[in-house]
Amino acid sequence: MIVYTVHEPSHPAQTLEVRADDVIFIKEGFTWWGFLFAPLWLLFNALWLEFIAALLLMAGVAAGLTQLGLKDQAGGIAYLLLMLLVGFEGNGLRRWRLERKGYVYLASVAGNSLEECERRFFDVWLPSLTRQRPKTTPNPGPEITPSSWGDWPGPGAVGTLPGEAV
Repeated sequence: MIVYTVHEPSHPAQTLEVRADDVIFIKEGFTWWGFLFAPLWLLFNALWLEFIAALLLMAGVAAGLTQLGLKDQAGGIAYLLLMLLVGFEGNGLRRWRLERKGYVYLASVAGNSLEECERRFFDVWLPSLTRQRPKTTPNPGPEITPSSWGDWPGPGAVGTLPGEAV
């Protein structure tokens, strides 16, 4: 089973279709692309601060290994450590970037593929939003935002047990 975390902008769109399009799924666990192409993967995913920190960390490790007498191997060892770090923590860095941009964690979804996880999540999430969608009135009371539509229970797990959403 593959587990994805689901994130949405803190100020969701007014229409349900656009709001569903803005939802982002990030895989839990190791990222092979991040491991194989660490610096390029960081740049591709717009992780600019992390890219700069990774280069500084790699330079520091290489300098430290050079001081220990590993002059020829220092660069390779430092790059291997960077590859491992990005491989194991890359998706966590993507989640951290979304938090900095104001995204909100909605749920975790388990399935056999990304498509199955998306289907499972939207099968639970969309009906909860449309169930109590506010109607416009000529004299509105307190403002109702799209994030308050429906009775979505908040962070939980979807798809971990057949037919159950927590």
